Amino acid sequence: MKNAFLSFSLILMIQSLGHAQTTENSNKDYRNFPLIVSVNFQNLAMPFKDLGSNFSHVGILVGTEISLNGKQNWAQQIQAGYYFNRDAGNGIMAYTQTIYRPTIVDHFYAEVKVGLGWQRVFHPVDAYVFENGQYVSTAGGKSQLIVPIGISVGYNDYKESTYAAPFISYQVIPALFYNDGIPLNFYSLFQVGTRIHFK
Repeated sequence: MKNAFLSFSLILMIQSLGHAQTTENSNKDYRNFPLIVSVNFQNLAMPFKDLGSNFSHVGILVGTEISLNGKQNWAQQIQAGYYFNRDAGNGIMAYTQTIYRPTIVDHFYAEVKVGLGWQRVFHPVDAYVFENGQYVSTAGGKSQLIVPIGISVGYNDYKESTYAAPFISYQVIPALFYNDGIPLNFYSLFQVGTRIHFK
């Protein structure tokens, strides 16, 4: 009986060491340049206001990231994409963010991220400019400097083969230089997506 207990204890200890090694490898062997794909829901709104309206304006973002310390907990990410917003105008955006991503429990993690980027917002209706004494149609739009600030939760179960790490994110995006009368406005962005780490 004593030998059976010792054998069982030894098996548990080996499994624990194996699990610890897997966790350690997940940090040491972080694979740079995963494919990040997400569906996003965008809105022209103050932070945490009118959140339901986000889901009327869908888009897509793609990107990648690189670890800043060889682990998953510090990364630099870049994303670009397009969104549809029939109220405030469709747009394209590209930005980079520095991400702090601590593991909370097991394989679940949280993120805090802040960055800098650019977006181009197109007019939601026909727009005109006054030229040579008359109004003429213009595609137009407005470029803005953006400062995306976000929080996320996700799940990263490290595997040696190709695997996906899904996440949900909410971002507040201050945007500068819309026009002389509105030097600063705010957008909000929900993201549901995944990082795909290739073998």
